[in-house]
Amino acid sequence: MFKKILIANRGEVALRIMRACRQLNIATVAVYAQVEQQSLFVQQADEAYCVGPDTAPSSYLNREGILMAALLSGADAIHPGYGFLAEDALFAKMCAECGLTFIGPQPETIALLADKAAAKTYAQQQDVPVIPGGSGLKDEAALRQTAARLGYPVMLKASFGGGGKGMRVLSSERELQHQYHLIQEEARQAFLNDAVYLEKYLTRARHIEVQVLQDQAGHLQLLGDRECSLQRNHQKVVEESPAAILTPAERENLYQLARQIMAGLDYVGLGTLEFLFAEHHFYFLEMNTRLQVEHAVTELTTGMDLVVTQIEVAAGKLIKPGVQTFKGHAIEVRLNAQAQGALLATGRLETFRLFTGARVDTGYREGDQILPYYDALVAKILVKQPTRKKAIEKLQRCLQHVQIKGIGTNLATLTQIMALPSYQANLVDIHFLAHLAGDAQ
Repeated sequence: MFKKILIANRGEVALRIMRACRQLNIATVAVYAQVEQQSLFVQQADEAYCVGPDTAPSSYLNREGILMAALLSGADAIHPGYGFLAEDALFAKMCAECGLTFIGPQPETIALLADKAAAKTYAQQQDVPVIPGGSGLKDEAALRQTAARLGYPVMLKASFGGGGKGMRVLSSERELQHQYHLIQEEARQAFLNDAVYLEKYLTRARHIEVQVLQDQAGHLQLLGDRECSLQRNHQKVVEESPAAILTPAERENLYQLARQIMAGLDYVGLGTLEFLFAEHHFYFLEMNTRLQVEHAVTELTTGMDLVVTQIEVAAGKLIKPGVQTFKGHAIEVRLNAQAQGALLATGRLETFRLFTGARVDTGYREGDQILPYYDALVAKILVKQPTRKKAIEKLQRCLQHVQIKGIGTNLATLTQIMALPSYQANLVDIHFLAHLAGDAQ
């Protein structure tokens, strides 16, 4: 087992990894931007090193600075969390060259799957359906030709994207010409790579994913499924486990597609296979080779600590293959900073009190500053109940007790979602939030 792990991340996920490390008696090292020196995750770590001033490129994407901190601290492994360098094949390779275990798959596997277009080609080779599209598009002329072949609307995506960045729905050639360079620049800034690809835009679909875990001997566990259809600007807002829409036959079909994808991969660790589900058919979207933000809903329904297990597998522990049983229904909502009237999405959390009857994962305390440099996540609020109906009812009670002042948030939207008869009846799709008043994209 590892003696000391450096956590190449911040906030809520850094604290989550620290909790797992404490269970395993592993010392922790935090890296931080100077503006976050007083943050809770820095104070909770056994050691902490500053790796830059403020913005993500100057700090949490600073590969060399993070590796230097790992070597200076004597860490023997690096946990990347999610976002930032979690799916950076170069960083994983640099870790190996420095004699550090990267808690994730091999660099070659990350490189294959981080390129969304290449991942779709791989899936097709495994006889897994994908949404029609085109990759390797070098210029606007090729984009226009492919879009015309697919038929509008189309989705233009950054090949190395994630977290909702570098994605646009385009309804005409004019929009394509206008958005192409904007998406390239967004991708370059966020992912250090401006490659893009096109795919047909499905007007009615649901976002379903499978949590997988594989050890160094190739033993595969399927840890249930999740529904993540409720998204705002392509970022998930509400996640549920399991995906209640699926019939037993559809679930088995989904799991078989997951097995087909994993069968061809030399994969070690946690991963998430994401699909669009339309007209009773699954279409592979991408694989995230890391811990997911929404991993906690799977923890609630399976009873597993996914981060502890992830670390153990990275250290060589073998697992029992098969499908993990799950019980009950769990829902997670993301309480995000969001401009609301006169309130900005940044500022001081003058009041910050959350309901104690739910699981709450957050990196903030009352009095902390929400800075403009990172993601908008303030807290994840999770409940588990025997049924979906009871889970919704409990989450409604939890949201009523949230007290937050000083910044704007999406609390009103979350409360509105839970009260909607269409949501309660599970009549949702990936465009559901776009139709809510005040939330049009």
